[in-house]
Amino acid sequence: MIDSRNWTPEMLAEFKRRRRGRNYLLLAVLGGFCLLIYAIALVKLHEYGQMW
Repeated sequence: MIDSRNWTPEMLAEFKRRRRGRNYLLLAVLGGFCLLIYAIALVKLHEYGQMW
């Protein structure tokens, strides 16, 4: 486990900045994956005449 008690304020700020960046990247990847699944479902439904 990371012991953050010995971190300087600059190290802690850098750690939080990097973690926030990774979280935004993960959000974008997850959102893209959801949109891809949704688009595939729409195409398949439309292809087989089950849509509207």
